[in-house]
Amino acid sequence: MTFALVPVAEAALFTFGCLMIHALRRHADVVTATLACLATLLVLMIGIAYAPESFAKYQAASINDFAVMDTATAIY
Repeated sequence: MTFALVPVAEAALFTFGCLMIHALRRHADVVTATLACLATLLVLMIGIAYAPESFAKYQAASINDFAVMDTATAIY
Protein backbone atom coordinates (compact mmCIF):
# COMPACT_ATOMS: atom_id res chain seq x y z
CA MET A 1 0.00 0.00 0.00
CA THR A 2 2.90 2.38 0.63
CA PHE A 3 4.07 2.08 -2.99
CA ALA A 4 0.72 3.42 -4.15
CA LEU A 5 1.41 6.65 -2.27
CA VAL A 6 4.68 7.38 -4.10
CA PRO A 7 3.03 8.69 -7.31
CA VAL A 8 0.59 10.72 -5.24
CA ALA A 9 3.46 12.28 -3.28
CA GLU A 10 5.35 13.04 -6.50
CA ALA A 11 2.29 14.69 -8.01
CA ALA A 12 1.72 16.70 -4.85
CA LEU A 13 5.33 17.94 -4.81
CA PHE A 14 5.17 18.84 -8.49
CA THR A 15 1.93 20.75 -7.96
CA PHE A 16 3.37 22.54 -4.93
CA GLY A 17 6.42 23.55 -6.98
CA CYS A 18 4.22 24.90 -9.75
CA LEU A 19 2.18 26.88 -7.22
CA MET A 20 5.34 28.36 -5.71
CA ILE A 21 6.70 29.38 -9.11
CA HIS A 22 3.34 30.92 -10.01
CA ALA A 23 3.17 32.76 -6.68
CA LEU A 24 6.68 34.16 -7.14
CA ARG A 25 6.31 35.12 -10.81
CA ARG A 26 7.03 38.77 -9.95
CA HIS A 27 10.35 37.70 -8.43
CA ALA A 28 11.80 35.89 -11.42
CA ASP A 29 15.40 36.38 -10.27
CA VAL A 30 14.71 34.53 -7.01
CA VAL A 31 12.94 31.69 -8.80
CA THR A 32 15.74 31.40 -11.37
CA ALA A 33 18.46 31.33 -8.70
CA THR A 34 16.58 28.74 -6.65
CA LEU A 35 15.99 26.48 -9.65
CA ALA A 36 19.65 26.82 -10.67
CA CYS A 37 20.75 25.76 -7.18
CA LEU A 38 18.39 22.80 -7.21
CA ALA A 39 19.61 21.74 -10.66
CA THR A 40 23.23 21.98 -9.50
CA LEU A 41 22.50 19.85 -6.44
CA LEU A 42 20.71 17.30 -8.61
CA VAL A 43 23.68 17.05 -10.98
CA LEU A 44 26.08 16.64 -8.05
CA MET A 45 23.94 13.92 -6.48
CA ILE A 46 23.72 12.02 -9.77
CA GLY A 47 27.47 12.39 -10.29
CA ILE A 48 28.24 11.02 -6.83
CA ALA A 49 25.76 8.18 -7.25
CA TYR A 50 27.36 7.07 -10.52
CA ALA A 51 30.99 7.62 -9.48
CA PRO A 52 33.09 4.65 -10.57
CA GLU A 53 34.87 4.12 -7.24
CA SER A 54 33.85 4.50 -3.65
CA PHE A 55 34.89 7.68 -1.87
CA ALA A 56 35.09 5.74 1.40
CA LYS A 57 38.08 3.86 -0.02
CA TYR A 58 40.01 7.10 -0.38
CA GLN A 59 38.90 8.47 2.98
CA ALA A 60 40.17 5.40 4.81
CA ALA A 61 43.38 5.08 2.77
CA SER A 62 46.85 5.94 4.01
CA ILE A 63 49.70 7.48 2.02
CA ASN A 64 51.24 4.03 1.47
CA ASP A 65 48.20 2.98 -0.55
CA PHE A 66 49.00 5.59 -3.23
CA ALA A 67 52.79 5.99 -3.12
CA VAL A 68 55.36 3.25 -3.50
CA MET A 69 58.78 4.00 -2.09
CA ASP A 70 61.71 2.78 -4.14
CA THR A 71 64.16 1.39 -1.62
CA ALA A 72 67.05 1.54 -4.11
CA THR A 73 66.96 5.36 -4.17
CA ALA A 74 65.83 5.98 -0.59
CA ILE A 75 68.10 8.03 1.62
CA TYR A 76 68.33 6.74 5.18
